[in-house]
Amino acid sequence: MHVNRSIQFLFYKTPIYDYILSKDLSAEIISNISDPWEGKRENGYNILNGYLSFFGETIKYNKSIWERNSSTDLWKEEVSSFNWIKDLKTIGSNKARIFLRNSIKEWITKNSKWSSKEWRSDLVGKRICALLSNFNFYCSSADDRFQKLVLENILKQGKHLLKNKLIDISGYKKIFAIKGMIAISVVFKQLRANLEKSLFTLLNEINEQVLDDGCHYLKSPKQHSEFLQNLIDIKSFLAEAKLEIPQEINECIAKMGLVLRFFKNTSGQLTTFNDSIHINENLIKQVIFRSNSNKKIPNFLEKSGFQRISKNKINLIMDCGSPSLENTYAGSLSFEFSVGKNQIVVNCGSPFVNNKQWTEAMKSTAAHSTVSIDNVNSSDIVLKKRIAKVWSQRREQPNNFWIDSAHSGYKDTFGLVHSRKIHIDSNKQILRGQDYFSQTTKNYERIAKRYSLRFHLFPNIEINVTGSKKKAILRLPDGTGWEFICSEPDIQIKESIYLKRKKKIINNHILIDNPIIPEKKIRWLFRLIK
Repeated sequence: MHVNRSIQFLFYKTPIYDYILSKDLSAEIISNISDPWEGKRENGYNILNGYLSFFGETIKYNKSIWERNSSTDLWKEEVSSFNWIKDLKTIGSNKARIFLRNSIKEWITKNSKWSSKEWRSDLVGKRICALLSNFNFYCSSADDRFQKLVLENILKQGKHLLKNKLIDISGYKKIFAIKGMIAISVVFKQLRANLEKSLFTLLNEINEQVLDDGCHYLKSPKQHSEFLQNLIDIKSFLAEAKLEIPQEINECIAKMGLVLRFFKNTSGQLTTFNDSIHINENLIKQVIFRSNSNKKIPNFLEKSGFQRISKNKINLIMDCGSPSLENTYAGSLSFEFSVGKNQIVVNCGSPFVNNKQWTEAMKSTAAHSTVSIDNVNSSDIVLKKRIAKVWSQRREQPNNFWIDSAHSGYKDTFGLVHSRKIHIDSNKQILRGQDYFSQTTKNYERIAKRYSLRFHLFPNIEINVTGSKKKAILRLPDGTGWEFICSEPDIQIKESIYLKRKKKIINNHILIDNPIIPEKKIRWLFRLIK
């Protein structure tokens, strides 16, 4: 397969392939599509003032956005996707239009022929959709020559996208390319015949990527939301063209919308499991609204394994599923806990730069509110040779909820199974927990010495340990007080990092670090101070 792909890429570089793509570029439009998502006005003004900010990195450019000193690959891709058009669109000025037209024209000049980076299928799909769905904005007041140039280039990229058949991408990235395939099939008359096949490809991908419980297979709230957004876009494209929308798309949107509501905590944010970062709250609301998911939120996602308790302003979401092989985060049995608008216990989040060290750090067990043993991750995040098997069960009464869970991630290494019991009394505003290690077999690599129990706290929470070092007092941003109590000695407060909206924020975490005694129960609780 790899050899065939290499041969294909060699052909793409030839003048013959460019001739094939450039032949018959009569861009006759039979339907328009629009971008249903709002941009950020602040970002738009920053762009006009010479600054581009993506993924935590701000770069100043001179006369052209394509001329800049340095940036990560991820940052470069975001610029080349033209997703930022919507930010300039919010300004609506002719200055913004002229800037866009100049930027688009320059990109076309530099990238008129295929290249492995700029013409990768998912990036082409993003760029096609951004250019087509905002066409009426940036082409307003533009001459016919410019409009012809843009449409022919989009058509050329679209023909390549259809011919390429997604051979250069896999997994999650496919949805962006497929959306582009559907967009050009809807818009251009000469490509409309490809619509049925493109929709068939989409339905196959839905079956591959969306689990039976409605959760995306990567089990990341952020990527779940993005996949859902793309489906909503596709539905919008078909609706604008007055074309039939397959029932499978409607059903998947509703099902994924329900799961997105599942991942939303009481603060209005999404939990930060498995490569998730904070997303703008208004965008979350828009996605949920457009998903039209009105059913009752489930308390358990059977296939992905997430557990949820939500009652009397208390919200707890716990990762009780086995990690994804493709997107392995070693956060088994970690949880996030919020009360009202206050987030209390969180995970560290996801890296937003292509940095191996950062990525591994955020995937580690230590970056999650759970237990690690001897600084070993509960799942192998690099080689994927050791992936924790996780199981859980729950029971509940009107105001009391219990979750019993365990994972096998330390079985081969230390001969131990980590179990965690959670109890919430929503009336008394109490979260109780219990962690312990069961000895399973003597066929293990080494003897475990110490456990580290961590609770990462949301930024702006003040915390002080009492003299006994078995109790800590938490002061939340709204002024309410909570106490943390542990059966084990020596509560420590350590510095941590929380990633919010692509920014690194210094926060604290509670650490209990002691020798391991198999079967000994480590009891702890968070309780509202009356």
